[in-house]
Amino acid sequence: MSKDPPTKSPLAESTEEVYEGTKKYKKFTAARESTIGSKGKAGPIKAPAHLRVTSRFDYQPDVCKDYKETGFCGYGDSCIFIHDRGDYKSGWQLEKEWEEEQAKKKREAEYDFLLLDPEQATELGDGPPSSDDDDDDLPFACLICRKEFTKPVVTKCGHYFCQKCALARFKKTPKCYACNAPTGGIFNTATALIKKTATKKRKAEARMAKRPKVARTSSSGAEGDQDTLTIEGLADER
Repeated sequence: MSKDPPTKSPLAESTEEVYEGTKKYKKFTAARESTIGSKGKAGPIKAPAHLRVTSRFDYQPDVCKDYKETGFCGYGDSCIFIHDRGDYKSGWQLEKEWEEEQAKKKREAEYDFLLLDPEQATELGDGPPSSDDDDDDLPFACLICRKEFTKPVVTKCGHYFCQKCALARFKKTPKCYACNAPTGGIFNTATALIKKTATKKRKAEARMAKRPKVARTSSSGAEGDQDTLTIEGLADER
């Protein structure tokens, strides 16, 4: 009795051409050793004994150079740098200045008779700042030479320069140094800036004039040399 060869079922024939996903893909390139090793790990992995940490210390803050040196920045509020006029110092510099200041106060403690009344201090500007002394956005230095103003002038666009610097700039180009706007050769006298500078100078002179003068005299006697402090105007009041 002859046996017929087994016939393939239609289902088996159809499975040969069925797409079974990416898992059935074959790779013909050699895989990396690190990839092969990582696949075999299971469970918790031991942390490395040594870690490399990268740190960055920013000891120099991003301060706007133009605003710090001249009090004006052409970018205004859109400037990406800090508009600050303060000085940034290291810790050892602050400690050294503090020690020097304390030593100076200790040496001058016996001569510290120059204190004024609160009313006089407010009038002379030694007290708390008043509303008149608020910052009115006027620069204190020329934007070109980075020095104190000499015969300040103001352009049509509202920027302040020294007269000499403005004329020298106009010889090269008629545009403003700050905003590149055409100046048209018009440089007006900076009346507001001159008035502000004169007011500060007058207050400083009045402050120095109002303070009493201290004179030191030495006298020799049987007990030795003795130093005497004399305050002008104090003896008359007594």
